[in-house]
This record gives sequence, structure tokens and C-alpha cells, in this order.
Amino acid sequence: MGLFDRSASKLAGRTAVLFAADPGNALTDAVRLYDPSVRSWPGRLICANGVLLFGPVTVTPKLEQQAGLPPGMAVAYYTGIALQSHQGRRTDEDKQGDGDLLAQALADRLGGVVRYAGAPPEPDVALSVWSEQAVAPEQVIEVLRPYDEGDFKVEDQTKNSYSLYGVGTYLLVSYWSPQLYLEKDAPPALGQLRSRPLHHWDLSVGRSRKVVAGDVAARAGQAARALAGRCGGVALDEYGFPLTP
Repeated sequence: MGLFDRSASKLAGRTAVLFAADPGNALTDAVRLYDPSVRSWPGRLICANGVLLFGPVTVTPKLEQQAGLPPGMAVAYYTGIALQSHQGRRTDEDKQGDGDLLAQALADRLGGVVRYAGAPPEPDVALSVWSEQAVAPEQVIEVLRPYDEGDFKVEDQTKNSYSLYGVGTYLLVSYWSPQLYLEKDAPPALGQLRSRPLHHWDLSVGRSRKVVAGDVAARAGQAARALAGRCGGVALDEYGFPLTP
């Protein structure tokens, strides 16, 4: 089987993000936001979480037909799964899921379309904050109050975790201490911070951006950025990209 046929086979069986025009360096720059330590090899990008992104592949009419691609596309990239050391190993399912989310985020940012290998992901608005600095639950509630006027209570508290929710809150906040932190499961966007034991908060709305009101998603983002500012940490979106104003 020739190289051309292998490209068609890969594009037909993998999640792919396609563009009507080559995004060029803009795609590499976007992936560096997702993973500042991304490694570049000929024809591929290698992320710290085990996600591979192959390309660019020029889409010819014959390749479009063989791989069953939508018409009008000029360039394609497709995802893969990297082999990892035993210490940093993640499941193939987790890596595939992260690859699908990365493809969707790149399409949204750069004007592409995604053709999924399986069912399209529909992630909830679930923002995360990561920090070396602890913040007491009561202080977290103070930070959240301008963005969610519900009656937050500390619930399900243990030595290393707790939840914040209550009557009228649209956010569910979950916390895990550094004792529960696993570097291999942390988002690569954290960069060098990823190698240190971190405090971790998730701020979830419980619905995807397709169905949640725009102002609710915006306020959730503001709350996550405010918490990150309070603890000197990093706020990420549900795709693993840093939150920006």
C-alpha cells in the first residue's frame, strides 16, 4: 500500500480536523496554547497527554473520495495515540477523548470542521482551576458570589476534597487536594506547573455550551478566572485551553 493510500486510510478511520485553507503557523500556535511543551516531529505534533496530531495532509479530489471527506477542504490533520512510559501512561480511551476535544477546539478557533471517528463529544461547561496555593472553602465562596448569587454551602467534605453548591446555585464546584493529584491526568496547558502537586477545582454548569445560556457560560468563565486570580493559578476551559477574558 502506497503513502497516498495510507493517508486515505488514516483519515477515514481517525478523528480529523479539516480546513478550506491551510492555517499554517496559526495551528501550531494554537496547539502551543494547549501544550506549551508540545514536541514537533516531521508530520506530527506530540502532546504531553499522549495525544498526537498528524499533518498537514493535502486533500486532493481523489483523497477526498477515498477517505469520504466533506467537499471543499484543502488541508487535513488527524489525531493519534502516543505510546507513553509506564509512569505517565493513560488509557487509550482517555487519549482518544482528549484528541477529539483538541480537534473540536482547533476547528472552533481556526474555522475548520471535524469528522469524528466515533460519536462527537459534547462536553459540559466544566472549567478547571489549578494552583500551588490553597484557598479555604469559605474564601472560594466569597470569590464566586459576584458570579453566582445562589446559597453556596460546603458539602461532602473530607480531608482531601469537598463540594460547593446549594439552593439557587448554577455552579457545582468540586475540589481535590494535592494529595489526590496525578501529573499524568493533569492538562498539558499547565506547562511546568504540571510537575508539581496542585490544588484543583472544577466549576461545572452541568450542560454543554450548545444548550446553556450564553450569559451563564460567560459568568462561569469569569468565576473561574477570578478564582485563578485569587490563588495565583491557571484557569482552563473544558477543552484544556487557557481561559481568556
